Amino acid sequence: MKEGLSFRTALLASFCVLLFLAMLVPSWFYYQSIARAVTEEAINGARKGLETVEWLLEHGSDIRSLEEMHQRIAALAARSGMRITRTAADGRVLLDSEAPLNHVPEMETLINRPEIVAAGTQEMGLAIRYSRNVQQEYIFVARKMPADALFPPGFLRIAVPFSNVKEVLQSLRRTFFLVVAILFLAAALLTHSLILRLRSPMKTLTEGIRAIGGLDFKRRIRFSPDQEFYSLANSVNQMAENIDRHLQGISEEKQRLEAVFDGMQEGVMVLDSQGKILSINKALAQMVDYPPLFKGKRPIELIMSLELQESCERLLKQGGAREESPRKLQIELGDGRIYDVTIVKVEHQEGGMGATVVFHDISELKRLERVRQDFVANVSHEMRTPLTSIKGYTESLLLAEEPDPSILSSFLKIILRNCNHMVKMVDDLLQLARLEALKAPIKASPSNPLEALMAAWRTCSSLAEAKGVTLVHEIPAEGVAVSCDFDQLVQVFRNLLENSIRHSLQGGTVSVGCSVVEEAVQFSVRDDGPGIPKQYQQRVFERFFRIERHRGNDSGSTGLGLAICRHITKNHGGQIWVQSPNPGGVTGSTFFFTLPRATREDLQGDTALPPTL
Repeated sequence: MKEGLSFRTALLASFCVLLFLAMLVPSWFYYQSIARAVTEEAINGARKGLETVEWLLEHGSDIRSLEEMHQRIAALAARSGMRITRTAADGRVLLDSEAPLNHVPEMETLINRPEIVAAGTQEMGLAIRYSRNVQQEYIFVARKMPADALFPPGFLRIAVPFSNVKEVLQSLRRTFFLVVAILFLAAALLTHSLILRLRSPMKTLTEGIRAIGGLDFKRRIRFSPDQEFYSLANSVNQMAENIDRHLQGISEEKQRLEAVFDGMQEGVMVLDSQGKILSINKALAQMVDYPPLFKGKRPIELIMSLELQESCERLLKQGGAREESPRKLQIELGDGRIYDVTIVKVEHQEGGMGATVVFHDISELKRLERVRQDFVANVSHEMRTPLTSIKGYTESLLLAEEPDPSILSSFLKIILRNCNHMVKMVDDLLQLARLEALKAPIKASPSNPLEALMAAWRTCSSLAEAKGVTLVHEIPAEGVAVSCDFDQLVQVFRNLLENSIRHSLQGGTVSVGCSVVEEAVQFSVRDDGPGIPKQYQQRVFERFFRIERHRGNDSGSTGLGLAICRHITKNHGGQIWVQSPNPGGVTGSTFFFTLPRATREDLQGDTALPPTL
């Protein structure tokens, strides 16, 4: 059917064509059969007429002249509706029922007429043709005749009009065509009415299928069991239900895979068989600054690592199945992050072997490894110095048979001081480990920072007196309540005071201040020492870290005090930092730390504290 025709038009046209052919072919065959029968009947009549005329000519002995014969022939022709012609053997017309005798010699010869030619070789010649002389179609029948009293040997021919037969046939044909047309029109109208009856269910079915084709898989086509297309509608509904169920399963599976893919902490990059990026997950997107249009790019365009690009290319160029051992390498990005990268070959559905690249951030592991190595080295160094001193003085005492009491006392004091230093270092390490692991619960309660400062200063008084350092504080006399563990607050003040005294000038001053900042209290401990270089200000809170020019064991420092302060303030929800040089100066250092301010609910449980500022 021609493209663009509706189903109704195509169905109607097809049915009409089939109906037309079904009616036309039998009717035409029937018409042809009747036409052949009528024609045969006319031909047989012409033959019988020829035989009748021949009999009359043979038995017309009473006819003595050509004029009488002409009259007899003309009368017979008029009665039978035939045209009778007698010719000589050479085709000259001797007698014709429709031509006067005086005109006969002027008539053209009939020697070349088909019926005359056929009669010369057969018993009887027959031809149905159009006569130009009389402008009609005739059935011509001719037979060879012997000589008689009036005529020499020649041919006898009769002509029966065939136009009458054709008129009958044409009338019959018109009747057939009219009947066929009427039947065809009736059948077409009936077909059209049937198609109109099918139009509504077809429209419903078409709209339903179009909606399902538009991804509306919830759409259903409703037909009653006695309607057409009921089975087809049920099949379409079942198909839509199956597709909807399968798509839901695929969608849920895709969501689960995407959730797993995007929920992974490791960065993941998927490559096609050409080594181009297909997708990345959120973790990898956060690791690198990726362009919005990353698909179709090479890994080196996303991550500036030639080693990664070459490893991916080598893996994809090698043949073999995906069971091949994955490639592993480590890369370091510009921000100092270190990643353990695993490249595995995978097979894609569209064909070809691609690869999956997994990035595992091991920066923290590397940092912890360095911290562990530094810790072991620092502890070894810090322990080695006092142990070497203890060993040296002990060996000296053992070598002396009778050591001088004053020397013995001095050596033993040095040994004791180094032992105390080692004990303090071990205690600080244990406390630092507990703070880092949070194994010791924080007993937060409203605490008076002035009392904690005074308790810490009393502990540091001997060290301060040795250097002539004085303490100046700006904490109000009535106190400022903070929510913390009182003993840990004392330790923070003590560590900061010891650090400030140790680095203050001889006869210097250590100043302690405080201020309320929103829901926290900020404290500051200031000294007038040489200060801390900018590049070391972030590292002074690391364990065992010391600025080399101020390093020494004479002060008894373990190098863990500031690290302990950082963990205590952090565990209380505060912060600690250093500013050097001092604000408005060129030397000195000021350590700041914050602690949560005690709330009114906290203060109601402890009436011994004065009201907060």
